[in-house]
Amino acid sequence: MKGLLVQKRISGLINLVNAVFTFIIMIAYAVLSNKAGEFNKNVVIYLLLAVICCAVYFSVDHKFLDIANLVAVVFLTMGIGTFAIGSINTFADALNGISMFGSSGDIGYIVVLLILLAVALLAEIVSCFMSREPKVPSVKLTDKVSG
Repeated sequence: MKGLLVQKRISGLINLVNAVFTFIIMIAYAVLSNKAGEFNKNVVIYLLLAVICCAVYFSVDHKFLDIANLVAVVFLTMGIGTFAIGSINTFADALNGISMFGSSGDIGYIVVLLILLAVALLAEIVSCFMSREPKVPSVKLTDKVSG
C-alpha cells in the first residue's frame, strides 16, 4: 500500500483524501438530516458519485479517466446545491427568528456540513489544476555528458 501511495502525485493523493472526507460528510448528512426530518436522497447520490469519481481518479491510471477529477467537482457542486436548496426553509426561519416555514430549526449541522463540503469542493477544484503525470527528471545544460 505504501508503494502505491508513493507512486501517486499530489493530485491523486488529494482525491484519495477527498474521497474519504466526502464519504464521512455523506454519512454525517444522512444521519443528521434524517434525524431533523430533512433527508434528501439526491444529496447522498451526488456525494456518493463524487466519492466514486475521486476513487477512480486515484486508483486508475488512464489518460481518459482524468475527466473523473472534473466530474467529481460537478457532483460535489450538485450535492452542495441540492443540500442548500433543501435547507432554505431552515435558513429563513433562523434568520427571521420565527418558525413559519415548517423547518426543523436545527441550522447548526447545516452550516457545519455546508462549510465542510465547500472545503472538499475547493480541494477538488485545486486538484484539477495539478498534474497527475509522473515527474520527468530534468537535464541541466551544465550537466556533463559522460562518454
